[in-house]
Amino acid sequence: MTLSQIIVTSRYLKSGTQKSKNKRRNYTKYIATRETVEVRDQNIMDRNDNATKNQEQLLNDLLSDFPEAKKYLEYEDYTVNPTVENASELISTIIERNADVIGNRQNFVGYMAMRPGVQKRGSHGLFNEKDEPIILDRVANEIANHKGNVWSHVISLRREDAIRLGYDNSEAWRQLVMRHISDIAKNQKISLCNLKWYAAFHDTTHHPHIHLLVYSENTKEGFLTNEGINKIRSAFANDIFKDDLQSIYQEQTLSRDELKAVSKTEFESVVRKIQQSDFENPQLENLIRKLYSQLQNVKGKKVYGYLPQEVKETVNSIFSELANDDNIRQLYEKWCSLESLKYKTYTQKEKELPPLVDNKVFQPVRNMIIRTVLDMNYPVIDVEIEEPEPTEQFANDDFYVDILLKFDESEQSENDKVTFSDNEELTAEEFTCSNESAVTVDIDDEPQSKYYLKWSTAYKEACKIIYNKQSKLEDFQKAEQLLLNESRSGNVLAIQDLGKLYSTDKLGEKDEKKSFSFYEEAFQGFMEIEPDSDFMFPYEPKYKGQVMKPVDMRSYVWYRIGKMHCYGLGTEQDYEKAFEWFLKSAQEGNKFAQYSLANLYYYGNGVEKDLS
Repeated sequence: MTLSQIIVTSRYLKSGTQKSKNKRRNYTKYIATRETVEVRDQNIMDRNDNATKNQEQLLNDLLSDFPEAKKYLEYEDYTVNPTVENASELISTIIERNADVIGNRQNFVGYMAMRPGVQKRGSHGLFNEKDEPIILDRVANEIANHKGNVWSHVISLRREDAIRLGYDNSEAWRQLVMRHISDIAKNQKISLCNLKWYAAFHDTTHHPHIHLLVYSENTKEGFLTNEGINKIRSAFANDIFKDDLQSIYQEQTLSRDELKAVSKTEFESVVRKIQQSDFENPQLENLIRKLYSQLQNVKGKKVYGYLPQEVKETVNSIFSELANDDNIRQLYEKWCSLESLKYKTYTQKEKELPPLVDNKVFQPVRNMIIRTVLDMNYPVIDVEIEEPEPTEQFANDDFYVDILLKFDESEQSENDKVTFSDNEELTAEEFTCSNESAVTVDIDDEPQSKYYLKWSTAYKEACKIIYNKQSKLEDFQKAEQLLLNESRSGNVLAIQDLGKLYSTDKLGEKDEKKSFSFYEEAFQGFMEIEPDSDFMFPYEPKYKGQVMKPVDMRSYVWYRIGKMHCYGLGTEQDYEKAFEWFLKSAQEGNKFAQYSLANLYYYGNGVEKDLS
């Protein structure tokens, strides 16, 4: 597989001395004007709009001094159709044809260059998130005189990758930076409201790249570590190479599932041989018998996260012995090679991966060992065991999941709202939460993705506002901020609801670009956490009086992925793919997926119509 790669280098420009100010000023002008820069049109207004007042005023002055300009073809075009485009053409023509006599009578050239809405085309390549002209000298002085640190990032691609993936123009890079400016702010310890940035795209022969300048209006803010740089690299790489990475994720998921299946088969074979007194590894046999005896003395849930430390150590020892199996070792090596491929998209360093027994991605193998040993059918063997200490409650892990344990019966069921139109209605989410019904659980199996599902207090508050028919504009604006804060930390639920919110006019008007961007990120988030969803929730709390198992979380994620395929949210609408995901979820008992599947059968979308 040919490796794509993104290179990110980061440093900061010091402040204080006149020398450092000059360096900042010169650097800003250099990245904005060097020969390979893509010059951007700094007049971003629609060129078919009516001429601006600035243009009209300047043309009056010019025509007064140069009345012969009324004979120009450009003047005829302007009088017939006085647009921004035609006004700019006429202004440029008058100045160019009379440059020798203008002299110091009036600085028309400077006037044209500095007045917003006048110039035909920008003379530099700087851009930021604002749809306003950028005056280079003003920005250069602003950066030069800023009293805090200014960080400079250079983000580079191979030319073949830039062309293949569409990053051979400044607008694509601008949109990329805008999608991840919250990641930059978070990893540079800058409040999003204080962050300022400028960038320029350089279309060089071999490695097209952007220069990105970042700083905070609050001079006390801002701190960038190597870890922060790596996370910024990762955010850009996962976006740019998302299609390339998707095939790696899929192959890696198959490899992971195969390893888990082979481990289960191998271990069940070992246990069967022990029960038949036909096993020739006394060390592993003693460990298994020891674990069996230990588990008989454990009270409460017999899953890895709740076991006393000495029992966990026995499980780990068994896992280590199992990892020596040739088939399992080869499958893990394959998984590791795919993991390394992902990291090579944004770093030249080799990724150091832990031994299989220490890799949290394969935590379910531990629980498989426990379940298999518990199912052994023979008397407890006397094994010398130390007195167990009290069961561990909530180890030192910083990954938590809040999960709804009951539905709010006052809300209309999603089943009553499912339709198959091009635009999904903004409806009450499947899960509505109350503090009494939420549980926080500790997860030993922390997923590799930055994305997660969490029905947090802020998320629940935002949902109440959005689905309240009495909410007004200021309420929706508050909900927007709550969801934005949640989305920056990777909460996929908040990211998708932002996509829904921007697809409506609840904030004043629809914003289709923002809506698609958030839906696209939500889809990516669900796809990333899907492989880990079977152990995101391993402690089986109660739901409506019944034990809720990991499969409930897994089927819920499958349902959400199917839903996004069904409506074309963040991905192409594909009823066949929607059918596949709904079917997987429905077979696990998810009622929303079952209803959605019934609709596909009813209308014949993605599957042959079948009313039965």
